[in-house]
Amino acid sequence: MAKKLGKKARKFANKHLQGGAKRSRKLRSQFNRRTRKDGKGREDGGRLDGDGDEEMRRSEPTMNTQEDVATLANSLEFPEDENEFDGDLSDSDGYLSEDPECPHYSDSEDGDVVKDCIVKDGLDGQNNEMNLAVKKQKKKLKKLLDKDPEFANFLGKWESELVSHESDEDSDEQDEMDSGDDGVDAGDKNPPSDKILTSKTISEWCQLVSKDPKAPALRNLLNAFRDACRFGLHSNSLSTQRLQSTEVFYQIITFILSEADNIFRSLLDIPDDDKGKLMNLRNGQKWQDVEPLIKSYLRNCLDLLSQLTDNQILTNVLTRLRASAVYFSAYPSTSRRLLKILVHFWASGDQSLSLSSFLMIREVVSLLPDCLDLCLTKGYNTYLSSSKLVDNRNIKNIDLFMNCLVELYSLDVQKSSERAATSVGQLSAILRQVSKSKEKEDLLKIDNWQYINCINLWVRFICVNYKDCHNVHSLLSSVAQIIRGVAYLLPGMRYLPLRLKLAQMLNELLNCNQMFFPVPSLIFGCLEFREIFQKEQTEKTNIHFSSLLKVPRNLLKSRDFQEQCILSAIEVLSAHFAQWSYHVAFPEVATIPLILLKRLHEQTTIDSLHRPLKRLIDQVSENRDFVQRKREVVSFSPNDMSSVESFLEDEKMSGNASFTQYYESVSKNRQSRGRKFV
Repeated sequence: MAKKLGKKARKFANKHLQGGAKRSRKLRSQFNRRTRKDGKGREDGGRLDGDGDEEMRRSEPTMNTQEDVATLANSLEFPEDENEFDGDLSDSDGYLSEDPECPHYSDSEDGDVVKDCIVKDGLDGQNNEMNLAVKKQKKKLKKLLDKDPEFANFLGKWESELVSHESDEDSDEQDEMDSGDDGVDAGDKNPPSDKILTSKTISEWCQLVSKDPKAPALRNLLNAFRDACRFGLHSNSLSTQRLQSTEVFYQIITFILSEADNIFRSLLDIPDDDKGKLMNLRNGQKWQDVEPLIKSYLRNCLDLLSQLTDNQILTNVLTRLRASAVYFSAYPSTSRRLLKILVHFWASGDQSLSLSSFLMIREVVSLLPDCLDLCLTKGYNTYLSSSKLVDNRNIKNIDLFMNCLVELYSLDVQKSSERAATSVGQLSAILRQVSKSKEKEDLLKIDNWQYINCINLWVRFICVNYKDCHNVHSLLSSVAQIIRGVAYLLPGMRYLPLRLKLAQMLNELLNCNQMFFPVPSLIFGCLEFREIFQKEQTEKTNIHFSSLLKVPRNLLKSRDFQEQCILSAIEVLSAHFAQWSYHVAFPEVATIPLILLKRLHEQTTIDSLHRPLKRLIDQVSENRDFVQRKREVVSFSPNDMSSVESFLEDEKMSGNASFTQYYESVSKNRQSRGRKFV
């Protein structure tokens, strides 16, 4: 017979075990019901109505929480102007007039080279595959209808009604699509020629234009470039049928993108290093003669960027197109459309494409400062939407996006600081709302990557521009209070990765103005391991704190997790102590952390952690004694701020102190392991 549990054991089981917790929730739902507005209680309301009201009340917080989390980005985003930006080039969609005497070679004159390189459009092959798949599916459906006559009668009954309903519903959309197609293909109705463009023809045109930019072949090349930019968009159009060779396609694209800038500069007599002269020529006769060519080139470049999907090709196109940014600056509306496309590429996740897009954005903004507001708004909103989820695959891309965005905001610190103040105010409002309720559902508003990455963005912005702009100073204290509030609302061992990130952010902020904040208090509260693993693990658990905000419960007792916690805490504490290692108040800064470090060293049972903990304790103690000895021989008072700031200035400049060398070794070890907190 099993032994009966004691009173304390039964009490613990009823409270904490799964069955007891389930009964507690059931009883709580029965007795914690609200009274009705008419004063009647649970007995008068009836059981069925009471259960229904209670179920609705339990479901409403969940629904509200999901909506709040889903709309968090909308509450942090800046409002955007959704107007269409294409008015400058609205009249440049058609073909340019060509010279009929320009040389043109047919397929037979081009030889076997053209015959070997002529290929069908890739979309035609895909269409054939889709048609075969549709035919197979129709055969299967026909067999099913033959096997089940009742089902065939049912489909025939509803077929006519379904067709009429769809036709009525889509009539307006079809009209709009037809009108839109007419606008897109307006230039294809009267093409300059239906002759196939061969490689020999394009080579001859390129040679003529290279020798003389004013040659009539330039218009033929720009028309061919227009067809190449729409290659595959409309497989049945005459412009697409002119390009049946991939070699010709790449030949046209490569030459125009490489030489267009030099050709237009030669026609306008603009030197390579003079970008401001273009704006002065817009009212001259030369500009009026060349403007149709420039408009056609810019419009076709936008179409090309909209059609390409390969990241490597897009990177090469943007690299070559960067030299033509000065021509985009002559058309502000077109530049805004280009910037919207570039911001989309900027957040693509491919580092090469992201860098090329950002360099192009910065070039356009430097030439057209009025577009900076659009870039700041679109860039910030895209950063929020792309940082919803963070893992080991996209964390480097998000960090690159954030650094580029900080550089973009640093172009006009005065204007950017106003936007930063607005965003920080939104973060503070969300934090105040959560701190009042402290409900589990409301905590999700700050326990997410968007909120944390938004804080990290403004931390980087403040650190970069703190010395150059006085308006940024007021943001530092506000952001520090937000970081402190988030750490206070999310305590516990499971939030140690998040608290390490917040501690690292505080280290960066405090390094700007030497303001003291007890960073160790954010860490030591989470490093008290009350329960440790019971048996050795056979497989090593890979834990990446850089992509975690909250640790799963099943990893709390693992050896690898506890080891990662201690090593990560040592790195953050070393950075904190390194900021104050030469300050006159270092003994007071290190007193309480030393006590907690010694206690942690005694409590931990992992042998591999004793040595790094002991080394940190020894280094901090040695530096404390060093500063204490230097402080005993000085004659100035603590109120003498100039003397306090110059304390140990020579030692700080030399960098030969023991703790400085220790921190450099810790930083090198962190870089070799590839660990990062923010």
